[in-house]
Amino acid sequence: MIFPAVLKERNINILDNISFQTGDIDYAAQVTRAKQANPDGIVVAALYNEGGNVVREIRKQGLKQPVVGALGMSEPKFLEIAGPASERTMVVMPFWPENPDPRVASWVAEYKKRAQTTPNNTDALMYDSLFIMKQCIETSGVTNKPADLARDRERIRECLENLDNFEGIGGRIRFNADGDAVLQPVVLQARGQRWVSLR
Repeated sequence: MIFPAVLKERNINILDNISFQTGDIDYAAQVTRAKQANPDGIVVAALYNEGGNVVREIRKQGLKQPVVGALGMSEPKFLEIAGPASERTMVVMPFWPENPDPRVASWVAEYKKRAQTTPNNTDALMYDSLFIMKQCIETSGVTNKPADLARDRERIRECLENLDNFEGIGGRIRFNADGDAVLQPVVLQARGQRWVSLR
């Protein structure tokens, strides 16, 4: 699990690591256990469905501690599921559809016009992934000839390895030595059934 290791690196004392299964709907026992530990804060590593139900149960049992959620909870669906219990929950997300940056706002407006819905983090990352690949194909000498297939793959890999702060809709993107994307997240907090930036 990533969260416990990262929290320990930052000298945060973990009182308990309470698990649940994807698809669970009853979190009363887990929240009761968390309540008994009397933590200063609660970290919920979940997607929006489970996260929304966990946070709702946390507030139902009267816990007032700050809640920090995983990226998977940063969707509007979490706010819908958790309802008023979502208030002041914090998450991080590379892409925030209400980002006032003119380039992002323009892209969001165009997306809404075409798709009749608000884009989410996955939509923005897919868009950025396509344009990263486009840039690599156009700048690395890819020929798209059958005889060059192996070398074309190397060219794209080398381009991705050397990608330095690609300016995407989700912010700056680069890849680390393990091949993982490094993104600059925005800290968001649920307020009045909306995600707002804590910048």
